[in-house]
Amino acid sequence: MKPSRTRSRIPRRLFLGGAGVVIGLPFLETLTPKKALGQESAAKKRFMAYFSPNGFDMADWRPTGTGTEFTLGPMMGPAPVEEGGGAGLEAFKNQLLIISGLQNTKQETTSGDHAGGIGSFLTNRTVPQAAGGTMGGPSIDYLISTHIGQDARRPYFAMGGEPPFWQGDGCDSGYPCAVGNHITFDMDGRNVPRTESPGEAFDLLFEGLDPTVSQAEVTRRYKTQSSVLDAVLQQSEELKTKLSYQDKPRLDEYLTSIREVERRIQNLQASGGAGCMIPERVESFNTEPEGYYYGASILGNHLESIEISHELLALALQCDSTRVISFMWGNMTSARNYDFIGATGGHHDISHHGGAADKVASLKKIGRWEYNRFAEFLARLQAMPDVDGRTVLDNTLIFQSSDISDGDSHNHDDMPVVLAGGGAGFTMGRHLDYTGNWFGELFLSIAQAYGVPNVATFGEYGMAPLTGLTV
Repeated sequence: MKPSRTRSRIPRRLFLGGAGVVIGLPFLETLTPKKALGQESAAKKRFMAYFSPNGFDMADWRPTGTGTEFTLGPMMGPAPVEEGGGAGLEAFKNQLLIISGLQNTKQETTSGDHAGGIGSFLTNRTVPQAAGGTMGGPSIDYLISTHIGQDARRPYFAMGGEPPFWQGDGCDSGYPCAVGNHITFDMDGRNVPRTESPGEAFDLLFEGLDPTVSQAEVTRRYKTQSSVLDAVLQQSEELKTKLSYQDKPRLDEYLTSIREVERRIQNLQASGGAGCMIPERVESFNTEPEGYYYGASILGNHLESIEISHELLALALQCDSTRVISFMWGNMTSARNYDFIGATGGHHDISHHGGAADKVASLKKIGRWEYNRFAEFLARLQAMPDVDGRTVLDNTLIFQSSDISDGDSHNHDDMPVVLAGGGAGFTMGRHLDYTGNWFGELFLSIAQAYGVPNVATFGEYGMAPLTGLTV
């Protein structure tokens, strides 16, 4: 059978290129083969793991009611302007699966709960205390990437929202930083490098090197701070002449989004936010400069940081730069100061509230701020059309949780879990209580939903998939 002439002219992935730069394009109906326009195209599935540090005030997080008859906890509701604003997650209720009761690890020691929870966050394995130890197996995001990510620009992408601690053996009560700084681990259980720089993330995700161009041209663009889009401007203008009136605004919106991210990264760097140097390493946690160990005040503008990160990651998913992402908004024991929303003091210290009313109130504000930013990220994905007529959110599953449940008690059971999006085909719009079950059982269910072959168990405790995720 001869191949379709239309298909032979249209590459499976569409790009603009020039001056050492290649950027992918989002779905554009005009460039879809005519045969495909008359039938539903198969969209690529995506997966994202989203880590929020230090646990939550579980009474504020917990929904009331189960099944479809549930009400979101106050933490997932709207926030007043003085606390950062936002409409909360109510608009996405039918695209959420709220899960309570799961356990993420079986912590044998009396300390090191944060490192234990981070290493097990996506592995459901016990974190080793040995220097340079590995997790003994993959994280769920990495496993999924081996199945769905291999023909994307990057099979997986790991990003952090604040610089990691130094690489050593004392990140948390003797646990190595090899696990305390990371949530993504390869098939052998070794940590996968991540980036915390929005500029580096931008380059890794959106800037491809044209093999026909010299390194001098790439260097010149950096020195003049010219945009990635400037390098492909002529091609984009030529492409617009071939697009339908529906597709022209789609292309304009995408290119404008990329330019806006570039602009904000440059502004953040110029103001010293992303360009701050990590202080000199000291020998003991007890003698560190105030705020260093906990990562306080390194990034500066938290809102700018999370908005840029979210926009980069949303565009990466839309344009198939990657299909699997892990995002750590904060490190273990993150001590960002959220005084701009009335929660003064380091986040980690606040989470150890001991029942003090002022600290509990601050912890609630931080959690509400985080979930409202998460809701804005979901809204961005929901606004992005995909090739099958649905949205990027419809074809993505996001797993969001923390290293511990309650920030004060440091427990690893009754973990707060939010699943968002339709990528796994689960029945959303419900709150399910899985008390007595494990993260590993959920991850096994997710792996099987993504069609990962030959996976009968996951981690140390995922011996069987959870029942009831699809009805």
